[in-house]
Amino acid sequence: MIAYTRKQINRLLKLDFIRFCIVGGGGFILNLLILTTLHRLLYLPVFISQLIAAEIALFANFLLHHNWTYKDNKVQKSISKLLIQFHATSWPAIIGSAIMVSMAEQSLHLNSFFALSLSSIIVLGWNYGWSKFVVWRGVTDKDVEESIQ
Repeated sequence: MIAYTRKQINRLLKLDFIRFCIVGGGGFILNLLILTTLHRLLYLPVFISQLIAAEIALFANFLLHHNWTYKDNKVQKSISKLLIQFHATSWPAIIGSAIMVSMAEQSLHLNSFFALSLSSIIVLGWNYGWSKFVVWRGVTDKDVEESIQ
């Protein structure tokens, strides 16, 4: 039973989306901790707290995606270009998330955890699509053949 379970877990971990969600879950926790610290302990406005927390979590996610989630993709881009693309495609979601968290806390009176959870679920598809199909889009053998001709 343990061997079967281990095999199934290893099979799931080969899927980019599963690894993406694991990294995102870690980023969510980091974001929540920083958001809570800045907003509840240091009394910064929730919108500013969320922007700062999101940027720190975003950079951590970038490093994990580059070194784990998409490490097997044959990407022909420099690390700086990947970082710029990742930020450029992620910041619309971060700003949207900050707005959603602020509105959910102020208008709906949700706590930070539920507000951040809701916004994270909403932006998940956006973030995964851009990271997989644009930022870390791998070069296929067909792409290489076409570029040679």
